[in-house]
Amino acid sequence: MRILHFCNYADKLGGAEVYAQALVEAQRARGHEVSLFGASPEREEDVRGLRVIRRPLYDPARLVLDAAARNALLEYLQRFRPEVVHVHNVFSVALELLEVLGRAELPLVHTVHDFQLLCPNSWCVHGDGAPCPGGAGAKCFAHACQQNYAYDAWGVLLAGLRQRLVSGWDALALAPSSYMVERLRANGWNDVRRLPYFIDFPALAPGPARQPFELLYVGRLEREKGVDVLLAALPALRAELPELTLTLLGGGSQEHALRQLAGELRLGQSVHFQSGVARAALPQHYARAALCVLPSIWTENSPLVAYECLRAGLPMLGSRIGGIPELIEPDCGLTFAPRDPADLARAALRFMRLPLAERERMSQAARLRAREHEPARHLDELEQLYATARTRARRPTPGPLADYPDLLAVLQALGDERRAQPPSAPAPLQTLRDLARSLGLPKILKN
Repeated sequence: MRILHFCNYADKLGGAEVYAQALVEAQRARGHEVSLFGASPEREEDVRGLRVIRRPLYDPARLVLDAAARNALLEYLQRFRPEVVHVHNVFSVALELLEVLGRAELPLVHTVHDFQLLCPNSWCVHGDGAPCPGGAGAKCFAHACQQNYAYDAWGVLLAGLRQRLVSGWDALALAPSSYMVERLRANGWNDVRRLPYFIDFPALAPGPARQPFELLYVGRLEREKGVDVLLAALPALRAELPELTLTLLGGGSQEHALRQLAGELRLGQSVHFQSGVARAALPQHYARAALCVLPSIWTENSPLVAYECLRAGLPMLGSRIGGIPELIEPDCGLTFAPRDPADLARAALRFMRLPLAERERMSQAARLRAREHEPARHLDELEQLYATARTRARRPTPGPLADYPDLLAVLQALGDERRAQPPSAPAPLQTLRDLARSLGLPKILKN
């Protein structure tokens, strides 16, 4: 089978890209002809099985129109002639590329990796941390959600259009968590199936013994990941267990602020920051730690770190948010209330007081659960889903923009105008206001 994977990025920047590229390699190993189309800020590449266009990670000037990317995609579709197109993240590609995919007379399968299609800033929680049902519209300004990650009416409009375009595809949508499946169905997706990720991670070789009081965090150091909540829980934990330590693997924009917070909390040498850790080195850290903490304050879908912990037999402590609880069953981990350092500390202390034999039982339970995510099982199910998509009558879906023939040009012109003027400049186009009202934004774009 000829399979084309379409993704925002051609580099392994996050879990979605790690999964997509692991899937490419696994499908090739099964004898399929597989190619990847994506973008990279570093390179332009066109070789067998890979088409990369050079683009910044996020370029506001190319969120509506991107003629070069559109032409590259059209040319590659014609040249590669895929039998199925598997779409991954699309939050930073131009709207017109989504129209190209919707109009293509090709079977589409779409794995929805996060909440970018349901929320202008992808957090999908209100300003106070309460879960949001998703869907871009006027409600995006009713719950102080901008304090999670800033956006404006323009961002909400583009997010609403993106959601309408993608949910309107005649596509088979896949989501790795039941939580995401429910949210997609509630927001207009017609055919959504649950397909958890597979574990593309080596089994642990004999290595260091587990350190009974070492906590581990693996991931980006960004606000949404809640690492500040984890640090805030440490003083209470160390008051009961002075030997407790925390290792933070990862880097990000919040590293300096988190180091400063650790200093203010007088955590001293109990916290170890390590950035730039190679993926190949992660098994050693999973083998050494006693407990991995996932303290996210945004809506996580199905974090790959949790799958890796299952394979490593590492018990987990995670926020009760999004799809995290689905991966942390009571027999292999604990959960706590998101944004609550005291509850995190209570749960971690409960684990640390378990006898070592009970911890080992949890490790064995995690390894057993990992068998549910073996690559062969995942690939078999995905091939069946591809077959389902291919046998359905595929109808091109022009999407909501078809009612506004000049809308893309209007949006691009307005975007260019906004970048050249102060953010408060009024939207001058009646077409845009009409569309905003049709998306449930009746007042946001009024003068």
